Amino acid sequence: MSRQALGKGLGALIRKNEARAAAAAESAVDESRVLLVKVEDIEPSPFQPRRVFNEEQIGELADSIRERGLVQPLVVRKVNGKFELIAGERRLRAVRKLGQSEVKVVMMEATDREVAELALIENLQREDLTPLEEAEQYKLLQTRFGMKQEVIAQHVGKSRAVVANMVRLLELSATARELLEKGDISVGHAKVLLQLKDAAQQSAAAIRIAKQGLTVRQTEQLIKDILTPDPSRPPIVGKTLPAAYESVCQQLSHDFGTRVNISLKGKSNGTIEINYTGRDELVRILQLFGVNAPL
Repeated sequence: MSRQALGKGLGALIRKNEARAAAAAESAVDESRVLLVKVEDIEPSPFQPRRVFNEEQIGELADSIRERGLVQPLVVRKVNGKFELIAGERRLRAVRKLGQSEVKVVMMEATDREVAELALIENLQREDLTPLEEAEQYKLLQTRFGMKQEVIAQHVGKSRAVVANMVRLLELSATARELLEKGDISVGHAKVLLQLKDAAQQSAAAIRIAKQGLTVRQTEQLIKDILTPDPSRPPIVGKTLPAAYESVCQQLSHDFGTRVNISLKGKSNGTIEINYTGRDELVRILQLFGVNAPL
């Protein structure tokens, strides 16, 4: 998904003068629109879809701001005498980490719906959202603001089917959602799991998928066996790692700050899989290998 496609919805979300304010914040060129406000007067947006922020990345951003200053002002709106954040959550957290008392902002007028849409688009462009965070924001736009899936899809540059399938992830059991959030199962696994309507069955299957490292195809067969048992079919068996390999996975997962899997293929061959969520996390992992690539 290109950034250009995602940006197509912006013109429909905010009026032209507001778009110019957002552009000024992004480019930091129009200093006449930039205000200096107290950090303590800025409140987080209630429509921020992200729940988890990488503290290591916030620290790196804080170091950059300390050295170079804040290049891109925050985007805010005035709500009940306070400045409510529209865009720039990570920058705000970094500024607070530095203990700065004031920060540059650009003011714009926006409705709750516009803020919710802008927050979603900004995070999708950055590829910062987990699948469930993305799904919850789509659901919010549907239920609170009455937006149809076709309209949401048009604004974010995706198909209606993609939006519909993402929203369906919210039907997962609590256990399956937790495993998806941690990256122990994929969106592909989750879509197959949704065929199970019983939460207990869904949770048990999700745990098995994660523990045995089942592929999506193996998961499809597993769900088929659960829904239509056939004793003549061979059982689904995932790959169980030896204890030493599992210990290595745990150590690597700790070192990289994300789940690392080892898949054995024969006696001496295999693959190492490093999971990541979003472009920023991929860049961070590559930097650990000494690779600095413009992604």
